[in-house]
Amino acid sequence: MHGGENKDWKRGNFNCIDFLSVITLQHCPLRLQRQLHRHPHQAQAPPPLQHQPQRQVRLQQLLNSTISLIIRALNEGEWMAVAWTTTGSMSVARYSYAASVLSNGKVLVAGGYTGSVILNSAELYDSSTGNWTRTGIMNVVRKLPKASILSNGKVLVTGGYTGSVHLNSAELYDSSTGNWTRTGNMSVARYAHTQLVLSDGKVLVTGGLSDSGYLNSAELYDSSTGSWTTTGSMSVVRYGHKASVLLNGKVLVTGGYTGSVYLNSAELYDPSTRNWTATGSMSVARYSYAASVLSNGKVLVTGGNVGSVSLNSAELYDPSTGNWTAIGNMSVARDTHSASILSNGKVLVAGGNTGSVSLNSAELYDPSTGNWTRTGNMSVARDSHTACILSNGKVLVVGGNNDGVTLSSAEFY
Repeated sequence: MHGGENKDWKRGNFNCIDFLSVITLQHCPLRLQRQLHRHPHQAQAPPPLQHQPQRQVRLQQLLNSTISLIIRALNEGEWMAVAWTTTGSMSVARYSYAASVLSNGKVLVAGGYTGSVILNSAELYDSSTGNWTRTGIMNVVRKLPKASILSNGKVLVTGGYTGSVHLNSAELYDSSTGNWTRTGNMSVARYAHTQLVLSDGKVLVTGGLSDSGYLNSAELYDSSTGSWTTTGSMSVVRYGHKASVLLNGKVLVTGGYTGSVYLNSAELYDPSTRNWTATGSMSVARYSYAASVLSNGKVLVTGGNVGSVSLNSAELYDPSTGNWTAIGNMSVARDTHSASILSNGKVLVAGGNTGSVSLNSAELYDPSTGNWTRTGNMSVARDSHTACILSNGKVLVVGGNNDGVTLSSAEFY
């Protein structure tokens, strides 16, 4: 310990407020925080007790025992940070919806499913107030639509399911008016497809499910014309897959389901040629997993499932070699979870489902060490939710499903 801290311990200068704070593991005494944060693996228990009144000795014995437990947890990597804060709830519970962070910093959620009703409603979250407000409703109900922020600031929402038919329609949300307007239809209806914005501003959608079956087709949306054009098709049909824009502008598509086979294959889309080429396969097939592009350009995939078996494994794709490398496993198997890139470069994985129960746990992946560490639990277990990075760097987690109960609550990390 630092010299000043030693003197405090020797004099027994502590109080019940500090003691109770340590017990709750939420607000450690400042001198303890400084020691643990600066030298978490070099922390030591306080020095032996001096001659003190019996009552004070008992209290310090309890405090010393608590400090030792905290130090042990730190040294074993099991420190549970209290990192989540609840915020305002949506006006309606929903999951399988689309969420987007607008240019004004607000978060738009649209469509989704209550567990009994498919929605066309939309609402906005204002991080400055922590409140939600209703905004214009979409022209059609949509379960599991996809959304992208265009270069003009509008939000493009595509596809989804009405409960009876899959959709090829698309519409635009204008945050300056709060209204939705229809735009050009995709060439085919799509549900559980992928959608992302390319470096040239066009929007690429791939795969999914239509009324006629599983899809390998892809198409591009041009916001300047409001129209779609077909582009090269993937080598295999994919549903519930993931797509990531690499630093070189190419798109990596991975995993998914064909309707009969879970996939570990991957392929690359080149916007300059509009063609697909095969690349290295993942070590294991994955469906309902998460994919994140790290600051070093590699792609991290986490969890997912293969049928009824959920996964705790994770692996990295290196675009420079086209190969995958398995990394350490998460602490628990999870699918339908969220993964968010934090401002410090770490990846926050939150919630999901083990295949039998929803999870409230969260953990962090550190690309600099390749290790996972657990972090604080969410206030409620949730899967099939969304996670958005706010302008202040916090992660907003919204809605989802908790073992059959649809959620309206939200919290941030």
